[in-house]
Amino acid sequence: MEKSTIAGDLSPSSELGLLIIEHEQRLLRTQTRANSTELELLLHERFEEIGKSGRHFDRQQIIEALALDPVIDSGDKSPHPGLADPRLLQLSESWVLLRYRLVTDPSTRRCSLWVKESNRWQLYFHQGTTSPGFPALAAAAAAPAASSHGAYLRPLHPSDAPALLEAFDSAPDMLRQGEVTTLEQARSYVQLLLADSPEQLPLALCIEGQLVGLVCARVDRRNRNAWVWYWLHAAFRGRGLTVRAVRALAALLFERQGIQRLELGLRANNPASKKVAEAAGFLREGVERGKFLIDGERIDVLTYSRLVNDPVPEGETLRVI
Repeated sequence: MEKSTIAGDLSPSSELGLLIIEHEQRLLRTQTRANSTELELLLHERFEEIGKSGRHFDRQQIIEALALDPVIDSGDKSPHPGLADPRLLQLSESWVLLRYRLVTDPSTRRCSLWVKESNRWQLYFHQGTTSPGFPALAAAAAAPAASSHGAYLRPLHPSDAPALLEAFDSAPDMLRQGEVTTLEQARSYVQLLLADSPEQLPLALCIEGQLVGLVCARVDRRNRNAWVWYWLHAAFRGRGLTVRAVRALAALLFERQGIQRLELGLRANNPASKKVAEAAGFLREGVERGKFLIDGERIDVLTYSRLVNDPVPEGETLRVI
């Protein structure tokens, strides 16, 4: 019978503690995350991850996701660069649990389970959990009137696919935005938008770093026009986020892209989208009768536009970074 090892705290400055932290740091580096061969050495063959959205990923899915978007800013203000307040627990001679936060993402608690096999330490399991006090999808679903503090727009990234899938799962009406029911379909959705640049301008609406919505413009540079569309995770609706995002997108198109006319269309039976369009300064131009066939019923589409010299609507806009 093997001699049992009692679990106990492991000092980050101990030989084993430094080794585990160094391995974790390697996974934060762009050159490692872009190198599938090195990742295969660091990740156990049975590796699994539970992301902060609650999604499950296996080893191959993580390797593929990192290949698409390997960049992470790990920071440099910690004694252990990139890791804030690392805590280690030695479970046995061959198992060590590491808990920490990223310097650049203090809202998320992270834990990594490392195992030693064939004289080599490998990551067996990783999980990220958004801490209480920071907006999270689960908390937003339970408290839809919660604050939208920290909301901003940024360019869409390939690594947004898991959060995008979470948004498409949030409500049946998201089916109108496209068929996204798997992580692979989410990746394809993102890739198609990014591949169409500069004709397509997709901006992720984020809260505390996580995508919760999308505003996008299809640009016709020859005529200086753009077609605008948008959607939002169901848990974050009703807070004015989309209105502020569309106002910001319009300002970006007019002031930086040289666009002179914006257009959009919405279903006549969608009063929430109608409210967004009008609050963002769009004026109704007409009706496309019976344009969509939905559940056997033909639905009218209302058409809207906004010109560069139209009055700028009052109200807040989201910052674009």
